[in-house]
Amino acid sequence: LGFIFQTSLVDTLLNKFFPEPMFRTDTLDCLTEIGSLTDLEPEYDSVFRKLFSGFLARLGNIFSPETDLAQPFENGTEDDCIFIQRLALFLTGFLKAHLKSLETPDTQQSLIAGLFYLVRVSEVDDVEIFRICLDAWHMLAQDLYQTENEFKRPGPMTSVLNLGNNGGSTAASRKYMYGPVLTRVRQVMIAKMAKPEEVLIVEDENGDIVRETTKDTDVIAQYKTMRETLVYLTHLNCDDTESIMLSKLTAQVNGTEWSWNNLNTLCWAIGSISGVMTEDEEKRFLVTVIKDLLGLCEQKRGKDNKAVIASNIMYVAGQYPRFLKAHWKFLKTVVNKLFEFMHEVHPGVQDMACDTFLKIATKCRRKFVTLQTDERVPFIAELVDTMPSIVSDLEPHQVQAFYEAVGCMLSDKGPAVTVDRAELLEKLMEIPNK
Repeated sequence: LGFIFQTSLVDTLLNKFFPEPMFRTDTLDCLTEIGSLTDLEPEYDSVFRKLFSGFLARLGNIFSPETDLAQPFENGTEDDCIFIQRLALFLTGFLKAHLKSLETPDTQQSLIAGLFYLVRVSEVDDVEIFRICLDAWHMLAQDLYQTENEFKRPGPMTSVLNLGNNGGSTAASRKYMYGPVLTRVRQVMIAKMAKPEEVLIVEDENGDIVRETTKDTDVIAQYKTMRETLVYLTHLNCDDTESIMLSKLTAQVNGTEWSWNNLNTLCWAIGSISGVMTEDEEKRFLVTVIKDLLGLCEQKRGKDNKAVIASNIMYVAGQYPRFLKAHWKFLKTVVNKLFEFMHEVHPGVQDMACDTFLKIATKCRRKFVTLQTDERVPFIAELVDTMPSIVSDLEPHQVQAFYEAVGCMLSDKGPAVTVDRAELLEKLMEIPNK
């Protein structure tokens, strides 16, 4: 440590070698090693603050935090790409090790500038670089959420002695300080959301929409981290997340940003924050989302387009059982749409329709076996009567999933359930018994 901090090493790296293009990447590697050092005495905090501010001043001579790095990364040299990757490692390593010590009046501006640089690095089209950045965003969002949560739920001593005010102002001021950065991070998370495990319909390397054949465990792990991060970010400012999502949805519906990838990532992000909003917020939000998606499905032509939209309707609907339970008409519309999708022979659509139907049947079973407002009979009675036509295009394993869903409904033994189980079971078994 003495060699690093009590000599001119850091100064030489920053001011002599970093400005030179031929040494820049190697210098950044050295600075990353130094910047990632943890568990040091508090007396070194000022040295790290000086290092970070000095580094950003030098980086600002190369490009600003407003510079879009996506194009330079895509069209740049191999050295440019390596530099951006090393920059991701430096910023995430430094921020994970020294975030709190940078939250001082003197270095606050540098800290926010550094985070805006990291947002720009997160936007480049490279999975490995994004995963490096994701670690830092998860850490920051979790840290801010926990700070705010500790303030909201004070312990008994805090409330008795009224010691909560200082913690509250700290939580609020931190959230306010990071606010503009967090908005940009929400935009990046929503635009790059990884595919959840339940989604079976993917775009292959030839640009065709096909059924997924193997599970990508890296993508599943990335989705879980991104979902957690976006959940924390939504807790910190629900209105901001909702506003970004609805504006992106409008851009899909009016065609200005329409693409399979844009719609997929948006819907996967919408599904990932299930349970975060209050019931009233969720209702207002989802009515718009599901109506727009159903409208998009009617509006778009072409089997591939319809398959992509269908998979997204199914995923979003399956993620929000609380909303569906509380709104029978929407639940019925969604289930009837699933029955339509069960006749769609595009690879993966029928599997996903059956899986989603099973998921919804498990979570909302009572709604199907009790009489709902404006209905003549419980939904399951109509379902059993029309079942032969619903399952007519399904494969045996899909029919099995369908039967499991109906069996799940019939297993509900609540006091309000008045259906004749024996009669319905007899009708259900007519097809397999033929």
